[in-house]
Amino acid sequence: MKRIFLPYLLVGITLLLTACASIRPVPPEVSLLSLQLENLTLSHAIMSADLSLYNPNDFPLDIQRADYALTLEDIQVARGQATNKLHIAAHDTGRLTLRLSSSYLNLLRIGRNRPQQDIPFAIDGQITLGGFGVLSRTVSFKEEGIIPLSVFSTLNPQP
Repeated sequence: MKRIFLPYLLVGITLLLTACASIRPVPPEVSLLSLQLENLTLSHAIMSADLSLYNPNDFPLDIQRADYALTLEDIQVARGQATNKLHIAAHDTGRLTLRLSSSYLNLLRIGRNRPQQDIPFAIDGQITLGGFGVLSRTVSFKEEGIIPLSVFSTLNPQP
């Protein structure tokens, strides 16, 4: 009896592991909701960027961390990591706030040659989706668009 049961058990475990390994989540759709100037220091501007993440999958996503880089007008102004965990239900949207720090030198280079024009942006990086060790997956994202230059002229830093 044990000899007959063991092969079926091994086949069942193999099928289960294969099925779990074949689940490849579609990366969340990332959109930049807002970019805000939070604070000014002697050498840097501290900003926050709110991202909207839409889960197109039929199952929930648990986001463990996000590594990102923000580029304005082809100048990388900030790079960092968000470790806030976020649970997004299937076909739902979540919000992730990133803390950005940029030197004044980088910010002064933006828009120098294009007065009264909009500024192209790109935010890209990788999102680590939850799981236990080997079950976690990392997916890449990139969002590009245009920020009206008028947004930067109306920024009021918070004390």
